[in-house]
Amino acid sequence: MALYWLPLLPLIGFLLLIVGGRWFSGTSGGWLGSGFIGAAFVVALVRFFGLSDVPAHETLWTWLPNMALGTGGVSANLNVGFYLDQLSSVMTLVITGVGFLIHVYSISYMREDARFTRFFALLNFFVAMMLILVLADSYPLMFVGWEGVGMASYLLIGFWFAGHKDHNAADGVNNSNAARKAFIMNRIGDLGFMLGMFLIYKVFGTLVIPELAGQEGTLAVTSRPLIELICLFLLVGAVGKSGQLPLTTWLPDAMAGPTPVSALIHAATMVTAGVYLIARSNFFYDLAPGASMWVAWAGGLTALYGALSALNQTDIKKILAYSTVSQLGYMFLAVGLHSYTAAIFHLVTHAFFKALLFLAAGAVIHALHEEQDVRKMGGLAKSMPFTHIVSLIGVLAISGIPIFAGFFSKDGILASAFAQNIPLYLIGLFVAFLTAFYMGRWYFLVWRGEYRGDTKLHPHDGDAVLSAPLGILAALATVGGFLNVPSFLGGGHVLDNFLGRAIPVHEHEILASTEWLATLIAVAVALAGLGWAFYEHRRRALQVGPLGQFSFQALYLDRLYTAVVGNGSKVISRGLDTVDNGVDGAMNGIVSNVGAPGWLVTIWQSGFVRAYALSMLLGTALIVGYWALKAIGGGL
Repeated sequence: MALYWLPLLPLIGFLLLIVGGRWFSGTSGGWLGSGFIGAAFVVALVRFFGLSDVPAHETLWTWLPNMALGTGGVSANLNVGFYLDQLSSVMTLVITGVGFLIHVYSISYMREDARFTRFFALLNFFVAMMLILVLADSYPLMFVGWEGVGMASYLLIGFWFAGHKDHNAADGVNNSNAARKAFIMNRIGDLGFMLGMFLIYKVFGTLVIPELAGQEGTLAVTSRPLIELICLFLLVGAVGKSGQLPLTTWLPDAMAGPTPVSALIHAATMVTAGVYLIARSNFFYDLAPGASMWVAWAGGLTALYGALSALNQTDIKKILAYSTVSQLGYMFLAVGLHSYTAAIFHLVTHAFFKALLFLAAGAVIHALHEEQDVRKMGGLAKSMPFTHIVSLIGVLAISGIPIFAGFFSKDGILASAFAQNIPLYLIGLFVAFLTAFYMGRWYFLVWRGEYRGDTKLHPHDGDAVLSAPLGILAALATVGGFLNVPSFLGGGHVLDNFLGRAIPVHEHEILASTEWLATLIAVAVALAGLGWAFYEHRRRALQVGPLGQFSFQALYLDRLYTAVVGNGSKVISRGLDTVDNGVDGAMNGIVSNVGAPGWLVTIWQSGFVRAYALSMLLGTALIVGYWALKAIGGGL
């Protein structure tokens, strides 16, 4: 099947649902939207099994004919085309596969929402745009998908702009503010992406990705500072879309949207776009060691920031949101060290266990009538046994406990860091410890101990439609790591070898004994983090300490931005408003003075004939009187 069917199917679903929303009753719109994503997943599977060493490149039409002169003075056309290789194929499977499960889950979760059909229309649009992003054969077409997912995220984060169920109108205002914040902060990143595209075209005369990758000779002789600058511009775009420092504060606020939106944004689609952009642009970054190191350190510091911020959050979804920030930092660390396959492997496993954790959190919120404070939970393992088990699997996976998926993917990133940059390795190891702690804390506060919430509620597992996606994701989070078992554990690096046909695989020589030791240290660190979580759960020490407050305020980064950028903008706007009012006052005074004589004349223009006759009589009398007085004066 042609590649255009991948984004076209969800686009058809979007159009049918958004235009003909009144045609669908009950949950029929949800099933239709889910069906289109399921069909796209089938197409992705068919194309995956039909892959060869030669990528599929399908041009649909000429977009900008004779755009300019390309390399060597040849007229260059910019076409709309899709490009499928091993990298984009894996991305399409993740987007459509996990996206389909989130769609099905949403049928039950959003059943009572007044705008049920509209919600699925926007979900379909989101998936379509993400598929355009990963299939694009050129940077401008990728930018179309890039902006499309930005618009979809704005609409979905602010979906409950008027509040929801038991929430009040203020929640709607907060939701709208969160949507605007995401939209605006992403525009900063978009500027970097555009500047990168402008510079690429200026230097190489084309924006088609396969053509750029094939210009090895031109790339080799291009000025290194130019390549570094291109990579830094692209990094700004990636940082904005993937919520890395310093443009990270929008991502936790994106929790304002319905829980399926959180799962879709954080696990399978939008936030992974930055990682994909850098991996797809590997031919630039391999020649830019300085920019690559910026990528790695941005990732390492973001991973640390996200982990520290997650330690003492009280919102069941915000803990997971800051966790996403941290895990994306791991991926950036990997691509910055040119370990592209390790980053994509973690992207895949993260999609499994993070979607699982978000959807499990949604099941808890649903069962507790929209309660999201983990301090008002506890002991739910008894009343929600199925959701408890799948949540435990997600916690073990993200914590890096063998044999779960996160153990294998995180170990690959740490091994790469150990071989190339010891400071980054130590940061990654510390983040692994913090990850196990805050996820252990999440688990114990929600599932263990005594129930601390409203005793009038009777929480229970969701129905089959809500639970089935959780079961499938739990299975993937359990066995997904076996896609890429390293050789020292007896595996064959299957995913590395598969992706290596599309992106470079840089081998890092580490002795098997050293890798065994590093792996045992990573597992010991994860177990120590879980042990600390159990201890803290009994003591409750972190919540009242200075570290707890520091974490709860997310290291005060958002407050810093509000004080410097927000308040600074308000001061500037007030000053401009004062100047504007002064100018307006001066102009109004001038207008009044100029218009005063005219106003005097308008008094006489009453429209009454008798008034005009009186005016003529008075005027005549004045003239006659004037001449009479003059004659008398002359006679005297």
